[in-house]
Amino acid sequence: MSHGTASTRPTMSRSGRGGHFRARRTLAALAGTTALALLMSITGGLSSSEASAAAAASVPVPVSRTFGVGIDAPVDYEAQSLCTPAAKVGAKKLAALLISTYGPFSVGIARDCSIGTTSEHKEGRALDWMITSKIASQNAKAEAFLAWLLATDANGNVAAMARRLGVMYIGWKNRFWAGYDIARGWTDLKGCTTDPAKKAASYDTFCHRNHVHISLTWDGASALTSFWTGIPLAQSCRAGWGHGATAAEGGTDLIPVTPVRVLSSSSGFGLDAPCRLAASPSWSPGAGDLVVPVVGRGAVPAQGVAAVALRVSVVRASALRPTILVRSTDSAPYLPVMSALSTAAFSTTVVVPVASDGTIRFAIDHGAGDVIADVVGWAPTPAPTPDPTPTPDPAPPAALEAASGTTHVVRATVVYDGTATPLAPGEIRAINLAGVAGIPSSGLAGLALSLTLDPTLTIDAIGVFGSTVRSSVGMLRSSTLVTRATQVIVPTSTGMLTLKNTGTSPARVHLILNAWFSDAATGGGRHLALRTSPARVIDSARGIGLVGPVTTGASRVVTLTGSASVPVGARGVLLAVGAYGGTTDGILLIGSLSMIPVVSLARGQWSFETVLVPLSSSGRIAVRTASLGTQVRISVLGYVS
Repeated sequence: MSHGTASTRPTMSRSGRGGHFRARRTLAALAGTTALALLMSITGGLSSSEASAAAAASVPVPVSRTFGVGIDAPVDYEAQSLCTPAAKVGAKKLAALLISTYGPFSVGIARDCSIGTTSEHKEGRALDWMITSKIASQNAKAEAFLAWLLATDANGNVAAMARRLGVMYIGWKNRFWAGYDIARGWTDLKGCTTDPAKKAASYDTFCHRNHVHISLTWDGASALTSFWTGIPLAQSCRAGWGHGATAAEGGTDLIPVTPVRVLSSSSGFGLDAPCRLAASPSWSPGAGDLVVPVVGRGAVPAQGVAAVALRVSVVRASALRPTILVRSTDSAPYLPVMSALSTAAFSTTVVVPVASDGTIRFAIDHGAGDVIADVVGWAPTPAPTPDPTPTPDPAPPAALEAASGTTHVVRATVVYDGTATPLAPGEIRAINLAGVAGIPSSGLAGLALSLTLDPTLTIDAIGVFGSTVRSSVGMLRSSTLVTRATQVIVPTSTGMLTLKNTGTSPARVHLILNAWFSDAATGGGRHLALRTSPARVIDSARGIGLVGPVTTGASRVVTLTGSASVPVGARGVLLAVGAYGGTTDGILLIGSLSMIPVVSLARGQWSFETVLVPLSSSGRIAVRTASLGTQVRISVLGYVS
């Protein structure tokens, strides 16, 4: 069953809005739908007395847990946008529930993406329960199930079980029911109740007289709803305010801070109420944006903030490979932050401009998820340029002026090597980096580090903290096969940081210094200038900077300086890096003075990170990975000069 185009929510009216079927699709077309269970043939021919007896028999309903007052919020319409036809866990569990309750009728879930038009079958989240209305006993089973599904519970919740299962819509016996428009109840399905021609047997499939179609939301398809978990899902987040805000001016030097929690969507922290970050409807882009205040909290001032550095994590993501995005205003371009599946390997850091009202906006491209965000640094707005005076003071020499700032980029240097002394399971280890690679013991504000983790015996996690374990600034999960990498900004005034092994096997951790930040302008320091919006400099799939995917393990070189985004003489660049993993898992390395392990690659998935890369005088960077077929996107967020 297909339901509309990507831009139209179906209503199944006589006019056919929603483009649901080809006019005379037959049961043969349903052969394209993979049967999850085909355990008995469906036969007919009952006498009228037998049919009446079967219909009059007591019909069971599914067995469920006992639920409390809380219930999942009403669903939104989520049109098919991916080609991922494998049956999803929630769809398989619902099929098993139908079979265990009503008998082994066929339940089809997956459908090849080349068959027909838009359909949730192509995402493995729709079911065709092959039970017919023309056999009284089967009709009674379907009606009993649907009555149970749509009944009002003891707490007055209409269609309670449909909400708890994440049912998006139903087609059955000439009628259509929408979970995203519960108040309408059952309506006509494509003229099947009004068009005499559609009463013919040749329309039985089109009009759903020979099967019940059920499409699930991504949450339902992922078995994240309360029917399976006992925990009701919150309503979808919607952008109720923040429209019309303008972006702040490009910020200056980044100031690391002890992590400040600004968002936990599942608990409602930082919001008016709990909500679930969900994809915007295709007909209303940006409606799903989650607007979050980020200033005036912890060490982040209420005024004069141009940008923030965030550590972002996502949990309970429903759709396959959704991407979390951020932006400053409703008119700014989105910046990809992370793939939800990549949180199995790491959470990620991003630097994003702040809107004039002190907010930023989160989005997800499909499905839904719960997002957690901590501010780990902020950048002030540039100081206003003073009016010229009749007798200005002599300007300092350019070389002296350039050599005084708070951002100190360095050649990527290993400052901690845990090869010989792995972290034991459960171990918390304090590490003092003061005096290593020029890191001062005083006047320090923070460090920009690359963290790598060698393969471990089991899939474990390493947490990165400041001087104590009270404030996490990063997390990296290991692989049993390949080295993993992520980027962290660590606030520290002494050079101390803490590592914690939360896993069950020893972990060999390595830290690479890319830059350090002083608490005041000092000799040898430079200034970081942040852009108001990202500037794309590499997109290998579109032939920008690099052409085509990685084909060898050799470095590919791109010149960044001399463009509008990076001036000649820049000593470093702040890059937003995205990589679509090629044939193998691995790491993407980027560098100029030396190579930096930037982001973990997962085969066939997007991964994202933000990294501060020191630049050589040539202004060029090299990009390298052994994962052939990898596609790379890089945008400039700022530069150091």
